[in-house]
Amino acid sequence: MLKPIETAIARFSMVIGGAVLILMMLQVVVDVFMRAFLGAGFPATPDLVGKYYMVAVSLFPLALTELKRRHIEATIFTQRLTGRSRQCVILFGFLIFAAVLAVLLYGSTLEAISKTQRGAYIEAGTIRFVTWPSFWILPFSFALALIVILIRIYEVVSEQFDDDEHDVMEQVDAIREDA
Repeated sequence: MLKPIETAIARFSMVIGGAVLILMMLQVVVDVFMRAFLGAGFPATPDLVGKYYMVAVSLFPLALTELKRRHIEATIFTQRLTGRSRQCVILFGFLIFAAVLAVLLYGSTLEAISKTQRGAYIEAGTIRFVTWPSFWILPFSFALALIVILIRIYEVVSEQFDDDEHDVMEQVDAIREDA
């Protein structure tokens, strides 16, 4: 029932993250080329990379990492738990993560609204470089991650959550075989 939502979030995160990464790479290459051969770089490249590209590349995959269950987990004390007690610990972890994401979403949304109302910008040389849209990357990324965590909470409560333990070394070996 919720798999289409997860699939849409995963695809969106991958496409946007990949596109931003390629755009950043192309802009930096153009900037280096222009500096080397024309004596002047592409206007506002460091600002664009720092304010837009790096923020997007860092935060858009946040939801995807949870969809793939690739967040860091400290299971040394819970690895031997089974059944109901394990599900309770997992649910508790998801609830804490959801609370943190909700606070981050709230705070970053207030900041984005403030920057949008003020029309935030920086001066890059002789141009005004608008930065307020970049502040919306954070709440959008946190909202996607929160949706995923709410789906996970629903799955745990409805006993549909598959806590498939994975061996890290098996993953490493699989990556080596693919290379």
